[in-house]
Amino acid sequence: MHIIESKNNNRIKEIKKLKERKWRKKEGKFLVEGYRFVQEACSSDFRVETIIINADNKDKYDEFKIKNNFSVEDEIYVSQGVYKEVAQTQNSQGIIAVVKNKSIQYDIEDGVYVLLDRLQDPGNVGTVIRTSHAAGVKGIVLTKGCVDIYNDKVLRSTMGSIFRVPIIDDSDLEFTKRLKESGYKFVVSSLEESEDFYDCYLKGNTVIAVGNEGSGLSQEIYNLQDVRVKIPMPGGAESLNAGVAASIMIYEYVRQQNNN
Repeated sequence: MHIIESKNNNRIKEIKKLKERKWRKKEGKFLVEGYRFVQEACSSDFRVETIIINADNKDKYDEFKIKNNFSVEDEIYVSQGVYKEVAQTQNSQGIIAVVKNKSIQYDIEDGVYVLLDRLQDPGNVGTVIRTSHAAGVKGIVLTKGCVDIYNDKVLRSTMGSIFRVPIIDDSDLEFTKRLKESGYKFVVSSLEESEDFYDCYLKGNTVIAVGNEGSGLSQEIYNLQDVRVKIPMPGGAESLNAGVAASIMIYEYVRQQNNN
């Protein structure tokens, strides 16, 4: 077993670059860390290019039998010091995978889409992705200005759902406009002239639009609205966390579909 011990190793330097957004975008790759996450990646239709193993944790890696259960293109063993250079968490489990991002043209399907307009908080975006996966959302549409979904904080908060729900980067709003032209009902949240969200009819093809944590929806997205709603807050709070608000709206859609 060959162990890479130099932090200046060319392969290690290339992998380390993926900790930065600009290199993830340029290379079309991202890093996932931890056994559960790596297994999720391997069992998905994403391509896992390389698995990096801390040589000190080889026995644990062998116990998980990843090579036996999945097709592993390449694996490299590194020293503890080199592993720390690549790892993005302090208490890493000793395994990291380099995953190739998918570039797919998505067809519009009947159901519900969630549109995230300039959301910046990694935890909020990760929560929406995880909830959308659980609820069977057809896809998540990201407008220009959203946080990088391959940010390590976003990835960790998805708990692997990043591999299970289609995510459409829609910086030019081309896909959003296709949804509108296809007759999808756009539901937006607004405190002014809005109906109680639970009185809103959500059956049929729907887009739930969630705006920036501080400034809400952009005017361009707001202008697409068919229905303006507000989530009732009898306790008197001014607003809800964006991830929580999105989850409430998604599951009200699910409830109405299941309530005949």
